[in-house]
Amino acid sequence: MPIFAYAMVAALVALSPQATSALETKMTWRVGEDTVFFDEKVLPTDSGYSAVLTTSVGEYDSLALDKNRSTISWRRRVDSENTDISAVRLGSRVRVWGSYRGKPYERFHEIGDLPWYQLHEVSYEDLYASGRTEARFWTIDRKTLKPNEFRAERGEAETITIGGKAVAAVGYSLTVSGVPSFIFHSRFWLRKSDGRFLRLEAPAVLGLPRSSVELTAEN
Repeated sequence: MPIFAYAMVAALVALSPQATSALETKMTWRVGEDTVFFDEKVLPTDSGYSAVLTTSVGEYDSLALDKNRSTISWRRRVDSENTDISAVRLGSRVRVWGSYRGKPYERFHEIGDLPWYQLHEVSYEDLYASGRTEARFWTIDRKTLKPNEFRAERGEAETITIGGKAVAAVGYSLTVSGVPSFIFHSRFWLRKSDGRFLRLEAPAVLGLPRSSVELTAEN
């Protein structure tokens, strides 16, 4: 990577001297019979937020977000598969480059003026705060590096159980652009009091098992 690119990414993720209030959450991701544990930390910066995700299977993701929680830059490292990639938004495009599964990698993805939600559970808080009943955004799949445009639609308030406790929540439907909803249609819930991510449930589809992500701790 050129030196100027490293400098750009470093500048984007630099923490504000005044930023002292970090949110730390733990989540459990279940895919079929497999379980992965997530640890996330979100910290305010001068330009928005920084976020770091580590998992029990050795994944490391770090991001810089703007004040609307749309991704500005992203780095992903998975030593076990020899992956170390960086990504940065350049206007209407996202450049992704580095080493992917041991091979050189570079792509440019056109996302227009839509937000880039690389970690959904972090960015959903802005979606909730905005009060929008419908939103579209892009995500680059962390495993395959393929971009997808998602559509989230706000539903009704309801009560769900998290960690054995009843929590007032707002449900959303989530679909992928170009994929009929009867093939892929998942749901997620945000806490009614502050928009904090609580749970996502995705059905089994196209040979892939049912999966879910759930908040298990926060501080």
